[in-house]
Amino acid sequence: MDGVSEEGYGTRWWVGLVVFFLVGWVFASGGGKAQWVRLVDVFLYGPYLVYLSARVGGYVFSEGEKVFLLFLGASTISYNARNYLGLR
Repeated sequence: MDGVSEEGYGTRWWVGLVVFFLVGWVFASGGGKAQWVRLVDVFLYGPYLVYLSARVGGYVFSEGEKVFLLFLGASTISYNARNYLGLR
């Protein structure tokens, strides 16, 4: 991974995960999407993006692409979870 240890990446990954979850939670406004779309985002789309960002070794993504995937996945999960719970 271009001179970055897997251990160092793991720590930064967890910090990024928490920060990006918070970003999604803070920006959730509660409008617009059908509830089934929120559930797909929370249980399929978001987790898959988080999984892709966590792959270390044998990957095709650059570190910047992994951070972007982690941001999209974590913020999608928290944003849609908050909206789903708020509208329920």
